[in-house]
Amino acid sequence: MSVDASAKNMQAVCKAKDAHNASCPYGGQATAVHLSWYDLERMGWDEGDVICGLVVQGDEKVATGMMRVTCDAEPDGDGGLQEEEEIELVDAVADDRDLVTTR
Repeated sequence: MSVDASAKNMQAVCKAKDAHNASCPYGGQATAVHLSWYDLERMGWDEGDVICGLVVQGDEKVATGMMRVTCDAEPDGDGGLQEEEEIELVDAVADDRDLVTTR
């Protein structure tokens, strides 16, 4: 993944965090970003990495190319999951790629 694409993905996580903190129905602060396992591998991130202050977590419930931000005030279980997903999903993976030639 190019440096530019990686920067765009990190910026998307930061924007999602800010949006979550401004509109969380539970009044919590974002603590984690959930991504599909495919996107984690493709971006070169590992579960447990910290991006923009959020712990990266692999999540089979999140669609490829999307992310979900969760917080410290979110109820346990799936009680608030659907509402949270609809609010917090944003594009996670940049579409453009840079080709690098090697010798």
